[in-house]
Amino acid sequence: MRKITLLILVMIASFGANAQKLNFKVNGLKDTTIFLAKYLGPKLYYADTTNSSKGMFSFDGTKHPRGLYAVVIPGTRYFEFIIDKEDVNMEVTNQDDLIGSMKVNKSENNKVFYEYIMFMTDYKKKSQGINEEYAKAKTDEEKESIRKRMGDLSDEIREGQMKIVNANKDRFISTLVLLSVEMKLPEVPKDENGVITDSNYVYNYYIQHFWDGIDFKDDALVRCPVYHNKLDKYFSKAGLLQIPDTLTKYAKWMVDQMDYTDEENKVFQYTVHHITQKYEASKIMGMDRVFVYMADNYYCGENNKAYWMSEENSKKLCDRANDIRNTMIGEFAPMLILPDTTEKNWINSYKIDAPYTVLYFWDPNCGHCKKTTPKLQTLYEEKFKSRGIEVYAVGKATGEDFEAWKKYIKDNNLTFTNVGLTKSVYEQAMEDPRPLMQHTTIQSLNYTDTYDIYSTPRIFILDKDKVIKFKQLSIGQLEEILDNLTGHKDDPKLFPVEDPDNGPGGDEDH
Repeated sequence: MRKITLLILVMIASFGANAQKLNFKVNGLKDTTIFLAKYLGPKLYYADTTNSSKGMFSFDGTKHPRGLYAVVIPGTRYFEFIIDKEDVNMEVTNQDDLIGSMKVNKSENNKVFYEYIMFMTDYKKKSQGINEEYAKAKTDEEKESIRKRMGDLSDEIREGQMKIVNANKDRFISTLVLLSVEMKLPEVPKDENGVITDSNYVYNYYIQHFWDGIDFKDDALVRCPVYHNKLDKYFSKAGLLQIPDTLTKYAKWMVDQMDYTDEENKVFQYTVHHITQKYEASKIMGMDRVFVYMADNYYCGENNKAYWMSEENSKKLCDRANDIRNTMIGEFAPMLILPDTTEKNWINSYKIDAPYTVLYFWDPNCGHCKKTTPKLQTLYEEKFKSRGIEVYAVGKATGEDFEAWKKYIKDNNLTFTNVGLTKSVYEQAMEDPRPLMQHTTIQSLNYTDTYDIYSTPRIFILDKDKVIKFKQLSIGQLEEILDNLTGHKDDPKLFPVEDPDNGPGGDEDH
């Protein structure tokens, strides 16, 4: 009987140790509904609700995993706190100053967290004051002196942060602060004569030590905005070189340290999704290669580890990667064989002998195409033709567009190569494409899919071997790039990129 009693006492004690009571008081708060919100990256999502009575309310902490949370009170006001396997008791003494009037009665994490908030607030004021002094400084000596003070202040902040990190190794506040620490970079190495011996040393140090101390197996990382911000910075031009091979190398390095077999750990899911989405949506030329890499290695075929994706959504993502794959920079441009306006002459894009070929997709009824196409003709006549550069223009020429296409070519005296999926060819392809195979290919008949033409105009530059060198260009970028490539960098620009009508985003219809 005594053994059974002891066992019950042990079980009760164990249960009590696991309980996490989250108790709060907001002085002067009327009885109302209170929300608990959880972070997922930089965004807050509702996680629980309760009711307050005389300003007091509570949540069951055992229902919520470790991370940074927020208590949301009426008026969309909120204050943050940490859940980390401990009881929490916090009190707001002044509703008009939720942070400044916070008293943490119980919870080591949150005591340190609010001390840290005050610490950073104080240093932010000091930093603003120094920045204001710098803006008013008139001499180089003054500016240099102020820059030194800025550096000293940064060192003080870093030292204070690392004290918190080292004193709280087993608490989430340590991870939260460590994610925020700005790295102190070493000096560039020089020889005895002061000559730099390794110009990449600081960059390599920065990249290699950026994640020092961070445990990628800690799923609480995704439940605070700081991990998202650090991840975003790492993959921006402020972190890694914006070269696809570099980005994929370090994406793999990071993800390889995460446990993709543990579906409870969301770090793998969040990181893979973030990188994939970032480069699928990127407007920077060539970054689609990173998206395709992520699709191939984490979403598609035998490498599919994206347990959070439905089969339908996985297929859409993999189909999108396949649409992009053939037209990535550095790949051979898919060959096109299409007829000219007579519908008798079939012209092969690979048969065009030129140091550079401009591959141009357009629509005679597209508003931006009507602005861009005459400019392309001007460039061809005044610059490209004399340099041996050719244009292979694929126009939308099916159905009613056929006559509009021919008329536009004639009215605007387009002298470069003009081909299209013409009306009769299209109709034959719909009925039975086999007779057309003596002239062309299926990828040519399906050129919109082959080249992922979801909007017009679209401009590619191919080299002499028909390798894609540049794509998704504006007319101004086209002129600038080809001037540079052909030794005419300093030539006057007919369509300067600085002009909004000629620059990126200025010539596209959907």
